[in-house]
Amino acid sequence: MTKTDFIKRIQKRLSDKGIKISRNNLKAEISSLGFDYSALGEENVNTITQLLLEKHQNTELTVSEPEEIAATPSEEHNATTANSSAITNQQKEQLITVQAQSLGIELSESEITDISQTVSDSFTDFVSTVETINSLIKDYARSKFDDLEQQIDNSNNNLRDYINKRTTSLQRKSVEGAISTKEVLEQKSSSLKSFSKSISARFKTQ
Repeated sequence: MTKTDFIKRIQKRLSDKGIKISRNNLKAEISSLGFDYSALGEENVNTITQLLLEKHQNTELTVSEPEEIAATPSEEHNATTANSSAITNQQKEQLITVQAQSLGIELSESEITDISQTVSDSFTDFVSTVETINSLIKDYARSKFDDLEQQIDNSNNNLRDYINKRTTSLQRKSVEGAISTKEVLEQKSSSLKSFSKSISARFKTQ
């Protein structure tokens, strides 16, 4: 059975959109997205193609030559907007999923959604966007580990307190038992002495 060449398929889709990338460069770009180009599957083709299309379409946006007259703040804002690309929530979640997998971090769907809400809806630099997402994922994972560590510390402290309380209780009962036993023995001894004196007195009177 012939193995599907997913790299060639992605390369063709990009070429159909007017983006020409050599096979070696395409491998490098796929790796930069957090994918293993040697282990691609059918489910990766659309995601990688879409991400690379957005990256290169953003890179190829042209900036008009500056005019001699200084641009107004409104014009500068419009120029910045023109040089940025929109990114949908689905695309953000796909990027987060891919980058989390490449970092060896497992995220639930709700966690991916939480992180995606902190990512901007537009970007001017694809690489910096990926770096931002990586940073957010690491911060999220660090927070989870901190919470887990605190839970373990609390559990250990609760167990330690429980053991100390039970130990103190046993020691107190042991001491109370010893005192009670001593008092009983002393009473018995006193009674025995009184009985002995009584017997001795009877013998003396006879």
